[in-house]
Amino acid sequence: MNESLSKAQAGGVWERFLEFSSGSAELVQSSETLAEWAKSPELHLKEGSKAKYRIEWKERESVANSASQRLRMLRDWQRAELVRLAWRNFALPISAETAGRSWTELAEFTLETELKLAQEKVPEMDRGKSEGFTLLAVGKLGAGDLNFYSDLDLIFFHGERDDEGAVTRLARSVVGDLDAPGGERIYRVDLRLRPEGDRGALVPVRSALEDYYEAYGEVWERCAWIRGRRVGGSEEEAYEFFQTLQSFIYPRGISPSALGELFQQKGRAEEELIADADRDREMKRGRGGLREVEFPVLGLQLLHGARQPTLQTYDLRKAIRNLEILRILSSEESETLRGGYDFWRRLEDFLQMRQIRQTHLLPDTAEEMDRLARAMGKGTGGDLEMEVEGWRLRVRKVYDSIFGELQPKKISGFDGLSQVKWEDAKAAQLAWKTLEPNEGVHATARTKENFERWQPLLVAELAKCARPDLALAGLSRFVVVYGARSLLYESLCASPKALRLLVKFFESSESMGASLSARPELFEAVAQAELDTARTTEFHRKALVLPQEEEEAMDLARVYVQGEQLRIALRSLLGLGRIEVFQAEVTALAEICLEWAWRYAGKPKWAWIGLGKLGGSALSFGSDLDLLVVGEGEKEVQKAVQFLTEERASGSLFKVDFRLRPYAEGALAVPVKRYAQYYLKEAQGWELQALCRARVVGGEMAFSSQFWPGVEKSWVAWGKKSKLFSEIREMRERIATERVIKGEEDLHYKTRRGGLIDVEFAAQAWQMRHGLRECRTDEVLRAMAKEFPEASAVLSEGLEFWTKVEWWVRLSEGRGGSCLPQAGLNLEWLAQVMGELDGKSFMEKVRKVYARVREAYEIVLR
Repeated sequence: MNESLSKAQAGGVWERFLEFSSGSAELVQSSETLAEWAKSPELHLKEGSKAKYRIEWKERESVANSASQRLRMLRDWQRAELVRLAWRNFALPISAETAGRSWTELAEFTLETELKLAQEKVPEMDRGKSEGFTLLAVGKLGAGDLNFYSDLDLIFFHGERDDEGAVTRLARSVVGDLDAPGGERIYRVDLRLRPEGDRGALVPVRSALEDYYEAYGEVWERCAWIRGRRVGGSEEEAYEFFQTLQSFIYPRGISPSALGELFQQKGRAEEELIADADRDREMKRGRGGLREVEFPVLGLQLLHGARQPTLQTYDLRKAIRNLEILRILSSEESETLRGGYDFWRRLEDFLQMRQIRQTHLLPDTAEEMDRLARAMGKGTGGDLEMEVEGWRLRVRKVYDSIFGELQPKKISGFDGLSQVKWEDAKAAQLAWKTLEPNEGVHATARTKENFERWQPLLVAELAKCARPDLALAGLSRFVVVYGARSLLYESLCASPKALRLLVKFFESSESMGASLSARPELFEAVAQAELDTARTTEFHRKALVLPQEEEEAMDLARVYVQGEQLRIALRSLLGLGRIEVFQAEVTALAEICLEWAWRYAGKPKWAWIGLGKLGGSALSFGSDLDLLVVGEGEKEVQKAVQFLTEERASGSLFKVDFRLRPYAEGALAVPVKRYAQYYLKEAQGWELQALCRARVVGGEMAFSSQFWPGVEKSWVAWGKKSKLFSEIREMRERIATERVIKGEEDLHYKTRRGGLIDVEFAAQAWQMRHGLRECRTDEVLRAMAKEFPEASAVLSEGLEFWTKVEWWVRLSEGRGGSCLPQAGLNLEWLAQVMGELDGKSFMEKVRKVYARVREAYEIVLR
């Protein structure tokens, strides 16, 4: 292209330019630089560039004595260059693409220079505290395609190590210098595209920005970031940000229906923001205008960008070319979009040059339309109007061909709740309402769409539940506190397994559901963890080392244990092992807590001895820890107990029970010799029987190793007594009589005749008679098989059955319950998790197990 005019040619064109752009004429009169240029306008038609600007600026700033003087100089120079570029665009047949690049280069250099000036002016207290400060551009600046009078759409953020106050002051300085009031403005700065708009933080930390888009980002924000890029500040921070944001901008598997949000946005803009009288004059938002070029291209980049890297560009013209190459657009569609875009952008430039303000309305008089047409070389105003209408029709046709099938269809009221058998339908409706996006929550279009997709999936899972009311109530509480609804709904749509797991979890345990709702972030952490492998005490020892600070240690331990309990519950709900394995996991969790408590108390000279379920490695949810303490140091024991049991905001760890210590009262820490004397001379038979499951579970090994040798003689001697079985039978009968409510015998799975205690007592009586040192009931029954093959097999089956019952009952209740639920939904749920058809068939099996276990018990203890 010839970038020169003769002096004679230039003089006439210059006069027409000043006549056309009166605002430019005013600037020429007020600027010494422009006044000098006006003497020879033909010498000022060269294209500008940042490299050229840097050379010119270096010469200019060298004569300035202060940052404020350099700012005034920058403002005057930018205005002069803006007019020079406008003159060049008026005088020469510049393409819209070249024009956009020139306006962009000027803005980028101005931003770059202003940031240096602002950094130069920061107060001493802020120096070195904004190294991660970053300027990002979206909109036309981000696309590298500014107009003559474009705003600058900017978003700031800072790094983790920056000082929030320092970066905020720096950002305000940059914005204040660029967008100063009155006649001091260089560029109008628009910060409304940042998260939460004007209500959001001016300079958020990068991680907060990333979290926002992951949780709340809408389709229009994805499209905005397609044209996002760094224009100043930290290159490293910007690189990390865009790496993290990549999957948000170009998501895999996004539904084409998601583009309905763009269609709606365009429709709202056309209906609400354009006055009826201006519909045929609006060239940006109106029919066939700029937005109808940009939205389809951005939408197709969004849909295909994850799989087609050539579409990952902020340059709209390049995106159109690549969409054609990939045959996503036809050559005719591509030509229309590219031609329409260039036409509208060129028209936009001349409108703004004429009025020296940002406008997208065509002139409303024939005289003004003629002036605009002549300036653009389009003949008369009527000729230009015909060309405008032609581009409107062609662009709208392509727009409709792309968006026609994506127009959102109105969804009728969802009535899927009728598919679920509710105990309380009205309460279910209220709970469902809390799940719906509304004005009280962050109800974005993305959230609403994800909710519409999620509803039928959720109803399908609830319909499978025996206790859907409990599941929905728990889920609604969880959603309310989770916060990021769109992210949650989207994740659960993408992962039906996770949705199924959440529903089963809230149906299974109201108490643990409440814990999860209190700390919803645990679900994501647990769900993403490896669930297939059982965890041991050694695993926990390596996984978490508690800090020295006591308060911090207590809270950290509680958060960790809650997460692990949730993990174990999820493993059991998924059927990833036998109940005995899950009991061992809960036991391992208790053992690491006992170790932490001992260390918290200062590693005193005593040891923990576990009895009952703890000693037998058969803990379940809600179980107390039956403990003895061997050694001395009462104060330290109390401190360790505080670590385990204190109720804090983060919860508690385990309840402890010391009632099996000598006399069931007095000091908790008892020396080995005192235990030996007590069990030899004073202990009752049931106390010696409790030692069947005694084992060391933590503390000082020197003391723990002395415990069993000290009590073994008494335990063995009691096992050899002729009245052993009769005393055990007598004690068992007292339990069956005193701890079973008359008329509800079948519900007491633990204490009823034929229940769990029958299994445990039979095993303990037999092992004491044979002097077998073994803490695990299942192992004792295996040893018993040599003498009582049939009875031991029945008892083993009973142990497995009652252990499963106990696991699910306690998971459901969140406490150490020992009764089956009454007839109703809770019984139906228990039957379901036990693999039975319904509550009736389950209770029939329960009665059969009672009878068979009691018979085997009688055989062993006769």
